[in-house]
Amino acid sequence: MKKFTENLYKKYNQTITIEKIIARQKSKYQNILIFDSKYFGRILTLDKVVQITEFDHYYYSEMLSHLPIISHGNIRKVLIIGGGDGAIASEVLKHNSIKEIFICEIDKDVIDLSNKYLKKINCESLKSPKVNIVIEDASKFISKDNFKNYFDLIIADRPDPIGPGKKLFQLEFYKNIKKALSNNGIAVFQNGVPFFQKDELKDAKKQLKSIFKYSGIYLTVVPTYIGGYMALTWSSNKINLTKPKNIDKKSQIIKKLYTKYYTKEIHRSSFNLPQWIKEI
Repeated sequence: MKKFTENLYKKYNQTITIEKIIARQKSKYQNILIFDSKYFGRILTLDKVVQITEFDHYYYSEMLSHLPIISHGNIRKVLIIGGGDGAIASEVLKHNSIKEIFICEIDKDVIDLSNKYLKKINCESLKSPKVNIVIEDASKFISKDNFKNYFDLIIADRPDPIGPGKKLFQLEFYKNIKKALSNNGIAVFQNGVPFFQKDELKDAKKQLKSIFKYSGIYLTVVPTYIGGYMALTWSSNKINLTKPKNIDKKSQIIKKLYTKYYTKEIHRSSFNLPQWIKEI
């Protein structure tokens, strides 16, 4: 049987047996591979790095969507940076308060292939009338004045800081995020696996702290994002996510989301950092 090997880190990799290749395509930006596996179901990879899987994406998608939405309580307009697979949009759409979602994805081929082959991941969210798809470099899109003070929630489902993705980890990017947020808006960011990417986390935390009144880190665990804990960072000028209010009163709302990872208990505990991550 064919094997897929991810070489994201020096001298350490993961290998997954390919049960069946679903799609293989070279886009303008990257090599796209979609295949079926035994333990993770269907998998999307970009340039030989796992992006999302059918069976474990919930631990990531749910934490980037439900935690800030529940914390805020009145999210209506959402920007998803990246997210071309549609998984996060699918979770966001579970909230009836959402009126509008923008997905800014640089690679149209990711959108097209996800629409065709990743329906169990996105539940056809990319076709929702609430979803506007913008094919553009997110660093350019977010720098425009068209959406100044517009979004209640910005979710940066960004890749690792390599190639074009580097722009999404720079100070200018965070400044533009602040400009695009509404006054009491929240932004959340993918920040890698601290065990292997501690500098990435350290830099992001420092930059966010210099721009926003409130910022911090919360954690999730995704088996295919090897290395243990995954760090998600957040920022806001009005809301302190580490002090969630009325979570108990929202128990019934949370249960109706039918999540596989996110719960009111996880909401609280995800801000508790192990000592080694605190030191980073």
